[in-house]
Amino acid sequence: MKRALPALVLALLAACGKTDQPKPSGAHLRKPRVTAAPAALREIEYAVEATGTLEASEEISIPATVSGVLDAVNFKEGDVVTPETLLAEIEVEKFRLGEERAKADLERARAQAGLAEILYTNRQKLLEEGKKAGRDFVTAEQMATWRADFEKAKADVERSKAELELAKRDHRNARVRPPIRGVIHAKLVSKGEYVRAETALARILNVTPLHLRFAVTELEASRLVLGQDVHFSVRSAPGVSFKAKLFHLSQKADPVTRNVEGKAEVTDKSDALRAGFYAAVRMRTGRQEGICVPERAILPTERGFVVFTLDGAKARSKVVKLGLRLDGLVEIVEGLSKGERVVIDGALTLRDGVEVEVVEPAPADAAEKGAAGS
Repeated sequence: MKRALPALVLALLAACGKTDQPKPSGAHLRKPRVTAAPAALREIEYAVEATGTLEASEEISIPATVSGVLDAVNFKEGDVVTPETLLAEIEVEKFRLGEERAKADLERARAQAGLAEILYTNRQKLLEEGKKAGRDFVTAEQMATWRADFEKAKADVERSKAELELAKRDHRNARVRPPIRGVIHAKLVSKGEYVRAETALARILNVTPLHLRFAVTELEASRLVLGQDVHFSVRSAPGVSFKAKLFHLSQKADPVTRNVEGKAEVTDKSDALRAGFYAAVRMRTGRQEGICVPERAILPTERGFVVFTLDGAKARSKVVKLGLRLDGLVEIVEGLSKGERVVIDGALTLRDGVEVEVVEPAPADAAEKGAAGS
């Protein structure tokens, strides 16, 4: 009976060892699921991008050229004006009378010159007759005086002519007209004000055409060609692209930023474009084929930018050099060959050499994959 006790204990221990234990689920052995696509060639458009400002091709001040009281001011901000537009009148009647007085002074000078000529001519005849008769009807001193009076009278005529021209000019300038076609940007005076010559009456903008001013780096400037198309957009017309022609690249870079200034003439006309507007500028510089992958396939690491490619069922990391970014894609300029299968989704959890399970991409991703391979 005593020998049966150890056997019973052993049986109980064996029974206890048969209790249910949790079985391994295998979750830690599941392969990472990824989507992949071959690295494909795509036509890439190289372009220079910059920020710029629209500005008037000309902006000038309209000055008064005579002094006086403004009898009339016939313009306001926003008016479209031409060289025929009468902007203001400055004591027109006063300057008209000044012209009339100058005309009268000229007529008087001409009459005096005519009289002086007759007197000098007659005395000249007397001098000749006296020489023939051996008598001195007039003296040499008298002749010199009459000649001087005649020359002075002729000079007075010329001076009166000049004064008449000045009076005509002042009369004409009393009516102020703009020298160019444009839009009144600022009205600086009011009727009844006294203005001096060179007082600014208005500022005018010539906005036909508008100019686009921007700045690019030294390297970017070397890729641009005068006469090429410049495309730009403004916030007032989202989604709309406007066109301009490049006509100027500065021969001197800014000493601080080292940027080069460029100017283009806007060829599109639109009410959405105004001087002073900010513009996003883009200029094409060339096209060529290059390898592109979706941007989300690129991983930044301490080694640089990395993509995972598939070597059979295993993921392999590759350091790559990036180029342009366009439409959700990134150009790979170094480190990847055409046709290599690149992990698009799921790369964040991968390690070099791990086995993966490739699944089909979602419909939206499939469309993007097709675009990359086009």
